[in-house]
Amino acid sequence: MAGRTALKLAIGLLHAPSQAQLIRSEPLPDDVLSLLRIVTGGAVVAREAALTARRSPDTVRRAAVFFIEQILFAPDADSYRLLGVDASADAEELQRNAALLFKWLHPEPNAQGTRAEFASRLAAAWSDLKTPDRRAAYDAQRRAAADPARRRADFASRSRRKQLASLLAQRRTRQRDGQLASLAGSRKFFRRALAMLLHRSV
Repeated sequence: MAGRTALKLAIGLLHAPSQAQLIRSEPLPDDVLSLLRIVTGGAVVAREAALTARRSPDTVRRAAVFFIEQILFAPDADSYRLLGVDASADAEELQRNAALLFKWLHPEPNAQGTRAEFASRLAAAWSDLKTPDRRAAYDAQRRAAADPARRRADFASRSRRKQLASLLAQRRTRQRDGQLASLAGSRKFFRRALAMLLHRSV
């Protein structure tokens, strides 16, 4: 995703939703803020972004909304990602992005379904990170959760390597056995041939 702006990624995702899983696995682009401003800034901001992207304002807005829904609010997104930042973000960035996302969700305060779920998740994410103490506790939880996951991943990787080594050893054994059997057959053939030449029975 290097060199691609958040808006370009969002437009690409709008036209190829199957790319969502790949984008979710990558770090967020640096300018996610531009998408938050598109969805909360009204028609003027959307028109300005549309001129830059050479797309219609409607496409730009739909792309920004789709990116936020699919990437920031992905089911496995942590509180940082949900707020459109990484773990190095300062308190001002967290507060600014949270405010913009709350504003985006605000026009439908009594919304049901997905919107209501987004509002609930946003409130929880902001609660995790809104004070230094809460953020420190959340970071500690993330580290604790990451260690077992990393150990499981390392174990799985070692297991795969052992399995591969075992399969390769089995293949080498079969090849060696086949070569020995072939060699034994060749020796038997040559003994018979030599016996026939010497008019001796085998």
